[in-house]
Amino acid sequence: MDLQYLKSVMKYVLSAVLSIILIAYILYHMSGGFQPEIETMPATLVTQESTINVSVTIMRNETVLFSPVNGDTSYLHRDGEKVAIHTTVAEVYPAATGSEDVRRRIIELDRKIRILEQSNMSDAEKRTDTTSTDNLIRKHFYDILEQMDGCDVSGADGIADSLLIQMNRRRIITRAVANYNDRIHTLKSELDILNDTGFTAEGTVTSPMGGFFYSVVDGYENIFSSANIEDLDYLDYLRLVDRSAESFNNPTQGYPVGKLVTDYTWYAACVVDADLLHNFETGKNHNVTFPYNDGITLSMYLYRILADVDSDTAVLIFRTNILPENFNYLRHQSVQVVQKAYTGYRIPASAVRIVNGKAGVYILRGSQVAFRRIEPLYEYDGYIIVKERDESSPNRGEWLAKNDFVITKGKELYDGKIVG
Repeated sequence: MDLQYLKSVMKYVLSAVLSIILIAYILYHMSGGFQPEIETMPATLVTQESTINVSVTIMRNETVLFSPVNGDTSYLHRDGEKVAIHTTVAEVYPAATGSEDVRRRIIELDRKIRILEQSNMSDAEKRTDTTSTDNLIRKHFYDILEQMDGCDVSGADGIADSLLIQMNRRRIITRAVANYNDRIHTLKSELDILNDTGFTAEGTVTSPMGGFFYSVVDGYENIFSSANIEDLDYLDYLRLVDRSAESFNNPTQGYPVGKLVTDYTWYAACVVDADLLHNFETGKNHNVTFPYNDGITLSMYLYRILADVDSDTAVLIFRTNILPENFNYLRHQSVQVVQKAYTGYRIPASAVRIVNGKAGVYILRGSQVAFRRIEPLYEYDGYIIVKERDESSPNRGEWLAKNDFVITKGKELYDGKIVG
């Protein structure tokens, strides 16, 4: 037998086998066969707010305006508009034979014009997403049902106007219309014609002082006045909440047609669980979001905390000097209050591990697994905000750092494991 030939054949076969093994190894490696199922995400620095949903009561310094004549009212100024002393703010049309239709049409036109003017949106307000507007439409609808269940017709009527405004704004957002200027012009022309017929109001209402005019009177103007807010205590507030609205309609006093707010300062009071008070401190500002008012957020000063040692609830009173345009000061409305803001690294709660009694996460540095400690600050929606690493600490290397790749999925992890 030719040994040299045999060696050549064996060498050839061995080379072919090694080549096949090498190709299989490369293909297996490329397909992830040697890669454990590792998934990561960077530890990003974020600020997350902790919020609570509460019902607030609006408290202001309000002066009710009365008309000696009982009838239908035509308002000459928009809600929230600033008026000077002795300004005519409303005209009252009494019932009279032959004039009912004209009177009602004038009042109807005033209302339609006011709604359409508030429905128009500036370029800065226009959006392409209707989500916020749709949420407000649904909320207004259910708020109307709630007001009707409580037999509060005037409250429901005020919300109905807000509902129409949001529905009109939705048409602008979806580009069904550009604005309502032409319609407003047409209605004003009709109003001018009716006013020229000589049909006049029997009574007018003027402002006794300068201030901000509002057309809705809910009967709580004197109950939830801010005049005595300095002396208010916890039990006082609960007694106010239990009181019924006042009825102003009587021949001696007159008939309520609106009110004036004479200063910029107003308050929002709410009842919270006493165990949440560690998140609040008088003198601090908190962001308060008003979903009923197009989701506007105001920075409000926590003015007072009313507490009672025998109660498991407390009252927070927020204050602000901001008067947003077209803001609806519905007496009772739901809001979101930011308790506290947490700044730190955002990581999935599922990634947290306890090693030797210490909380932490596994990270991937190149191809090596490492354990890093964490200090949780706040947990929400499956994520945890953890404290930023103290770069001045001598043992900072033990702690999670910004942009570390946190392992969110992996098997048999341990400090120092090599993967890849």
